[in-house]
Amino acid sequence: MDTNCDINIIPERSLIDQSVDITLTGLQQNQKVIIRAVSNDYYCINSGMSEQGQNSVWESYGVFIADDNGNLSLGKAAPVKGTYQMCDAMGLFYSMKIREHCPVKLTKELSEVSENRSFHILFTVEANGEILTSKEHTRQFCDETIKSETIVQKGLIARCFTSDIIKKRPAVIVVSGSDGRIEIAQAIAEVLAQRGYCALAICYFGMNGASPNLSQIPLEIIENAIEWLKKQESVDEKQIGIYGRSKGGELVLEAASIFPDITCVIANTPSCYVYEGLKDKITSRHSSWTYGGKELPFLKFSNSILFQMIIKKMLGQKDLIRWMYQQLITRGETDKASIAVEKINGPILFLSSESDSIWPSLLHCETAVHRLYEKKFQHHYKHCTYEKAGHMLTLPYQSIANLKKWNVGLEEWKQACLESWRQTTDFLDNWSHNI
Repeated sequence: MDTNCDINIIPERSLIDQSVDITLTGLQQNQKVIIRAVSNDYYCINSGMSEQGQNSVWESYGVFIADDNGNLSLGKAAPVKGTYQMCDAMGLFYSMKIREHCPVKLTKELSEVSENRSFHILFTVEANGEILTSKEHTRQFCDETIKSETIVQKGLIARCFTSDIIKKRPAVIVVSGSDGRIEIAQAIAEVLAQRGYCALAICYFGMNGASPNLSQIPLEIIENAIEWLKKQESVDEKQIGIYGRSKGGELVLEAASIFPDITCVIANTPSCYVYEGLKDKITSRHSSWTYGGKELPFLKFSNSILFQMIIKKMLGQKDLIRWMYQQLITRGETDKASIAVEKINGPILFLSSESDSIWPSLLHCETAVHRLYEKKFQHHYKHCTYEKAGHMLTLPYQSIANLKKWNVGLEEWKQACLESWRQTTDFLDNWSHNI
């Protein structure tokens, strides 16, 4: 290695939603270098476990030109070539792609699911085929001050994260999207715990102890979570919020409309309707949710719509799932399937995307907001939408295994994730401080 070249990363350990500063010194004047970022223990919140595998190798790179003094700051220089294009200190983080895929067999046991609290990225600086210097950086969803508790009991499969300092604090229930499992939910819960909340990540289907499919899932899961939180000495029982994205956004809106103990809702790319459930990726002919042993009214998939989807797919048309949901809304009994968002006992933040290719989250949110206005909703509500964000509005600076699948641009999607997360944390902070 060339001892004259040095790479500085500040801070040396960073939280997942924190920006870092990467600078190089000791290079030659206007020297061209390649900076690579490689991780083999990265957990990507935007990719399911079957898609990203486990211990797969993720990599990003950029070709840069040093300045006249042999210095280089990634926050001030755009790559000449690389996995991202804009001048961005965090470009190498969110543009990582899978270089070597290591498949994994999904476990059904919560006890066998890693908490994935941190991962490591090795940054190397190369010139003329030689490595000049390298440095490892640790990225954390949460640190060692956050304790965890795994809950496996009838009607509740969950993992709780909170500070090891015991005091009454606001709590947030977290659910993921249509994967139903706990990995994504717990990653968000870890970050929220680091920010001072007691965060309870819930598996609502797909693991032992929970429903096997996304169909007829009892809302008592959320009710049980609320009761569990109220018994914890570290939870202020008057401050229980809930966060869900995609199908989980549908779940949290419905649950909050039923359970008044929930006093704050973050609905990320949600639905404002209850849709038909799925069984083994096929329509189940039942509602997604039940309560008190009864199915909630839902919008049903029809054979006509499914047949048209097959034809459109054969013709090479895109965004078919989004089209399907729009057809359900147009043809279905929306009055019966609409979620009574006006019954929610606290402020609501809606996050949507105009370019959502999975379902029309913008239309869903606009419909819910209009309903709140018509019903003279007494609490604060806010809707933030992002034109080119796609369906994956999650934590900032995260990569994605297959960006083309979501039909969005890398930089636009990165900025939308950053902004939507700021809106989320600001909204939660305002709620928790104003009770």
